[in-house]
Amino acid sequence: DMLKLMTSVTRNECTDAINVILDALSNGTNSDVLSQMYEITLDALKTANNERLWFNTNLKLAKTYLDTNKVNEVERILLVLKQKCQLPDGSDDISKGTSLLEIYCIEIQLCSLTRNASRLRNIYPRTMNLSSAVADPRIMGIIREEGGKMLMDEGSYDEAYNELYEAFRSYQEAGNTRAKSCLKYVVIASMLATTTNVNPFAAREAKVYAEDKEMLAMSDLRNCLENNDIIKFERILSNKSNKISSEPFIMTYVEPLRQRMREQVLANIIQPYNKVSFDYLGQQLNLTTADIEKLLINLILNNSIEGEIDQIKQIIEIKNP
Repeated sequence: DMLKLMTSVTRNECTDAINVILDALSNGTNSDVLSQMYEITLDALKTANNERLWFNTNLKLAKTYLDTNKVNEVERILLVLKQKCQLPDGSDDISKGTSLLEIYCIEIQLCSLTRNASRLRNIYPRTMNLSSAVADPRIMGIIREEGGKMLMDEGSYDEAYNELYEAFRSYQEAGNTRAKSCLKYVVIASMLATTTNVNPFAAREAKVYAEDKEMLAMSDLRNCLENNDIIKFERILSNKSNKISSEPFIMTYVEPLRQRMREQVLANIIQPYNKVSFDYLGQQLNLTTADIEKLLINLILNNSIEGEIDQIKQIIEIKNP
């Protein structure tokens, strides 16, 4: 009945009243009922001259469908919204940059849900080109986080560090609890990066987590890498109270981290020698000679050490500068 009165009140009064009701319904309401209410509202808005309310309601409906994995419904809404933000030639209307960011934010989350990496690679750069947009930190946090994860997956750890750090800052600014998890991802990226040598915990925004137990564990993990302390490194990873193992994204990069740690320790061990056996190195790292050989090959290929491997004698001869 209230929707029938839209023409009897001002646009602002209509928008405020409908948003209050829809926002109230979004808390604790069954997703099917909520999506139905959004659909009813959108149907009533067809004859109303209130494009912003129509746009925002579509976004809310898309988020509801996204939360319930209704991919086809999300795609349908995205298509409609994009048409409202395009030029006649089908390209983005950059004068509607803020609206485009909101659309792309939904689409990027959809890419994450459907694991469509190629689509995400195509979309993500477009969000960075919308210079006219008013960047809402709630939206930019999501966009930057997913972009950072994409770069991590590609092995571009230095770029990933920058994106994830920006995501963390955006979440902090918006008061989003995702900030804590995102800071953990920043730490992992910093440990895997090759040119970035910045301690994430030195940043002003990270100071709020100075006494957080989980963050202290992440800081200790980073210190272990810097100090070649492989024993403590493994102890921290295996300690369930640190909740590292409960973060699926972090666990994806435990093996690359372990590899980085082993390579550093191995390079440090062989430094004073001219010749050293695989057996000895295996004993030091508690690894098989086959694993040692793989690590040594990687170290030679990435120019961390200069040496020649004798596979028959199972030794490495170091070429000291």
